[in-house]
Amino acid sequence: MNFLSALIDSIIDFVRRNPLMTTLIIMLMVFAPSAFGVLFIGIMVVLLLLLAIPIFLLFRLRRASRHIEDEARRASQQARGQQFYGGQTYGQQSRKQEGEVKVYTTSQQPQKRVNDNVGDYVEFEEVKEKK
Repeated sequence: MNFLSALIDSIIDFVRRNPLMTTLIIMLMVFAPSAFGVLFIGIMVVLLLLLAIPIFLLFRLRRASRHIEDEARRASQQARGQQFYGGQTYGQQSRKQEGEVKVYTTSQQPQKRVNDNVGDYVEFEEVKEKK
């Protein structure tokens, strides 16, 4: 009920502040109802877009924040030792004695893709030109 009375009060305030605009709107409704309908529909579409865009952005923002939280949760679980690496968890590696270092090689260096017989090496020297 308060919403309805607030709406009526705002309409009355609009009429008091804008008597010429109110007169034009009423004349448009009476003398050109189709033009008024197009204008009314256009205003309603703009108002709906003004309401829908923030709501859409709010849902997108919430979805992005949930996604970031999930990524952070996964990263913290990996750091606590819930993912395996080489038969041991990260947590077990961190419990080793201080100062102990182990280096794991993942693969040998890949062979060159370019043959050594291709092209010649040309030495060059930079020369500064005077202007």
